[in-house]
Amino acid sequence: MAVTARKRDDVRSQGGIGQFLRDVYDELRKVVWPTWGELYRYTLVVLFTVALLGIFIGGVDYILGEATKRFIYTTNVGG
Repeated sequence: MAVTARKRDDVRSQGGIGQFLRDVYDELRKVVWPTWGELYRYTLVVLFTVALLGIFIGGVDYILGEATKRFIYTTNVGG
């Protein structure tokens, strides 16, 4: 029990939530943010990639669905 209480006291003596928020602010100031041109290009790359993957996954789904339908509905059971 004494170890747990001591750890809590150590955390509080280091600054707590206020110190944490100051550290976060300091770290965010060090970040190299993209320019508007870079942001625009990155956004286009993401949208293009999502569209391409959506078309690919949709196409594979359609092909497998059609193949499954033809296999299931063309088999003659008891005929």
